[in-house]
Amino acid sequence: MFGEVPERRVARHMTTSIAGQLFLSGCHLWDRGLCASAAHKRRLLGELCHIVERLLNEAYSGAGVESRPGLILFVQTFGDLVIFNLHIHVLAADGVFGADDTFTLLPAIPAKLLELGFRSEVFKLLVAEGALSEQLAAAMLAWRHSGFSVHNGVRVRAHDADGRKKLAQYMLRAPFSLEKMSYDAQSGMVIYRSRLHKGLKRNFQLMPGVLWLELLCRHIPDRFEHLVRYFGWYSNRVRAKRARTDGDSPVEQEPQDRDAVAARARSSWARLIHKVYDVDPLQCPKCHGPMRVIALIEDETVIRRIQEHLGLWAPRQVAQSVRSPPVRQPDAGVPTQTQDTLTYHPVPDIA
Repeated sequence: MFGEVPERRVARHMTTSIAGQLFLSGCHLWDRGLCASAAHKRRLLGELCHIVERLLNEAYSGAGVESRPGLILFVQTFGDLVIFNLHIHVLAADGVFGADDTFTLLPAIPAKLLELGFRSEVFKLLVAEGALSEQLAAAMLAWRHSGFSVHNGVRVRAHDADGRKKLAQYMLRAPFSLEKMSYDAQSGMVIYRSRLHKGLKRNFQLMPGVLWLELLCRHIPDRFEHLVRYFGWYSNRVRAKRARTDGDSPVEQEPQDRDAVAARARSSWARLIHKVYDVDPLQCPKCHGPMRVIALIEDETVIRRIQEHLGLWAPRQVAQSVRSPPVRQPDAGVPTQTQDTLTYHPVPDIA
């Protein structure tokens, strides 16, 4: 997706942030209803994405009736430190797409306009969920420092594929980094070091291991929960429609063309391994020269001979049967106890 930004089109990175105490941190006066159920709060993350999508659609609607933006939304519940810090990253085409696939470049949307609209819509959501009263929501709308913010100052040029890749990696990163974490086994304390947190006025977290695990569990998404959402020109429905339109008159591929496509698909495994694990499987570990695949070996006998030659063969240990203890002979005059027969009845898993 990030390599498909056409010529002369630029992408813009926007971030919408919400005061963390409204959702998971603290149980303050106005968020007791939300603190009652973590599953309920995770469901609200999807509603927040729809709020952002509606606001951006309204902002871009002036370009034309048939135009639509291209938006990719990333939900993040963390910041530099592993505390709940809800914000939504948006990778948006810096303009709109017409029905005839034309792209119109538009000026940046004022961040303050998005911030005010986002805050108002979030308060409406909280009132509808029963987490805020209408009186309290109206009072919070008058606060000078609301805790909401919008930033849209990052732009990526159309030819900057590396910039789009780094931006996507930043928005899809894990909640914590192992390089920043250290564990003291004697005290059972976890130390996490990062950049300075403006609110906490420190750049570290120190806590028992159990509390650390509790903080991490807050960032685990629910089953079937989407953390990346596509809207507008990048939505699944619109992309499928474009694919059907482009394939109205398909051209039959020659056999050699199909073989070439299949070969390229098979060769992508090394690139994907290098992309995920940062290790090139086709680089010799001794001389660091390039290697090539000679053959795929599936014969177990041949695999064993090769591993034995390299000293890597480790046959699986077969568990030996455990002997039963000797049967004790009953003493004379002592009645023997009848031993019940144990049977197994499978029960459907309903958990």
